[in-house]
Amino acid sequence: MLLSPSLRGVRFSRTELRHLAVGTTLVTAAGVSFIITDPSYKNYAPGLILAALIFSMGFILHELAHKYVAQGYGLWAEFRVNATGVLLTALSIVSPIKFIAPGAVMISGFAEKDHIGRTAIAGPIVNVIIAMALLTLLPVLQQSIVYLPILFGASINAFLALFNLIPFSVFDGRKVYSWNKRYWAALFVLSLALTIYTNFVLRPFS
Repeated sequence: MLLSPSLRGVRFSRTELRHLAVGTTLVTAAGVSFIITDPSYKNYAPGLILAALIFSMGFILHELAHKYVAQGYGLWAEFRVNATGVLLTALSIVSPIKFIAPGAVMISGFAEKDHIGRTAIAGPIVNVIIAMALLTLLPVLQQSIVYLPILFGASINAFLALFNLIPFSVFDGRKVYSWNKRYWAALFVLSLALTIYTNFVLRPFS
């Protein structure tokens, strides 16, 4: 199996829960700013709330996927915000350029290369699954007021996967690429295709 940690349960500390709250708040605010500046947004408050919830869910589940897999391998794993990420994400709220990464799951303990790769790939996989699941809903929501929020949610999750698969620096993509180039290439191409499809094929711009 691609992801095969043992079932040990996910454990949180109070410090981690505080950091997750800060990170989720910043990510949600940046997501809202992304949505309301889009030409297709029509000032529909319930739709904005739904899209923001999907966005924040994508962020939380991405981080929890890293945490679950790492802890399954017996590693210490907790989410922490960092000053640079918080600053850049906060600036993204008011800037047209978006850098949405207030923090990451920190991991310690002895880890084999295989474990590191599987832990890293877990987050982007979650975002791709969310994006694809939301896309399956769109054909039956063509005339619904939740069509655009669902599309926004799919678009943002596809972008989160693509962004995190950049194979450089501290991104998940560097660890995945070092572990298994075929898995990295397949997931990168899929997330790129989903990003293009949701942003330039399905998205209305009028």
